[in-house]
Amino acid sequence: MHSLLSFLYPRYCLLCEGHQQLLGDLNICVACAADLVANHPSCHCCALPMPHLTNSTNEPICCGECLQSAPPFAFSWSPFVYAQPLEWMIHQLKFNAKLAFAPLLSGLMLREFVRLQRHLTLPEVIMPMPLHDNRLRQRGFNQCELLVRPLAQSMSLSVDVDSCKRVRNTEHQTGKNAQQRRKNIKGAFAVRLSKPYRHVVLFDDVVTTASTVMELSRCLLAEGVERVDVWSLARAEK
Repeated sequence: MHSLLSFLYPRYCLLCEGHQQLLGDLNICVACAADLVANHPSCHCCALPMPHLTNSTNEPICCGECLQSAPPFAFSWSPFVYAQPLEWMIHQLKFNAKLAFAPLLSGLMLREFVRLQRHLTLPEVIMPMPLHDNRLRQRGFNQCELLVRPLAQSMSLSVDVDSCKRVRNTEHQTGKNAQQRRKNIKGAFAVRLSKPYRHVVLFDDVVTTASTVMELSRCLLAEGVERVDVWSLARAEK
């Protein structure tokens, strides 16, 4: 049956639509996957890309901004730089509802996570960045939840979508500078923990200036969480 389905509906790369040399069981070819920009080295604290540095020892490094003022979260992991063609793929999922990109992006993230898993402290729970109810109804899905569930399942971690709520329907962060983003997101979240978690991972699809994950991290810490980490699919360069 699987062979018949493969014959009738052959897999293809979602980027170039080619059928040759697909990357494992993912719908992307090896050549297109090579165009993705890996986020290494990056800041251990906020995952900011630091391509100008060489870190042959793989020791944790922090950017100047985090050294001057540490973020409320303890650690960040983001395997890719927010650049083309990944940017286009994320936009296809978020704004054009091309849901076929969700398992592809999750799979790419999982391949990178497996290489780093032994160096990471696993949390008790993963919380995808919440959408306001109005935006969730408009979009029909939370892309962060779609992306993170396969990752959580592979690690036998639960996904909590109830403890964090977006109570203000803020404007899109796209196009805003860091100061505007902080102002826009202030007071946007309410947290009521469903369990007394001590270590939580926040997941966002893209971290740009980190203002959103900082705001929600502060809310979680104020509710008694001892450690917050941030994972994301992609991190934007400055």
